Amino acid sequence: NMKLGGLGPDYETIKEKVKKLKLQREYSRQIKEYNMRNITVVQRLPAKPQVSSVSRQKALEYAKRIPRPKIFITKQSDQEVEELQAPAGSSLPQLPSLESLWNRHEKEKEVVAAFKALHIL
Repeated sequence: NMKLGGLGPDYETIKEKVKKLKLQREYSRQIKEYNMRNITVVQRLPAKPQVSSVSRQKALEYAKRIPRPKIFITKQSDQEVEELQAPAGSSLPQLPSLESLWNRHEKEKEVVAAFKALHIL
């Protein structure tokens, strides 16, 4: 008495699968309720013990002794500084002349070209 394959859905196997899924859901619901009741009883984990900060202090002392990188600051010529400073009577500073701006631009272009030659930029 074997039933070989046929056309259409097999309702018996579908019913078995549905029943199995219902049992799984019911079991998971019961476990969830049990865990929720017992979670209030469980104490929290103890805090981590304080580790001495000896290694941190050593690292901070080492960082203080490291030489800092030098910052390149271009000094302006005295003429440019005088042009940028405001006279005592006016509230607005004088604008630098076009020639001094052009010279400054050329100098900065040379610096950028040097950096590009060194493949820094």
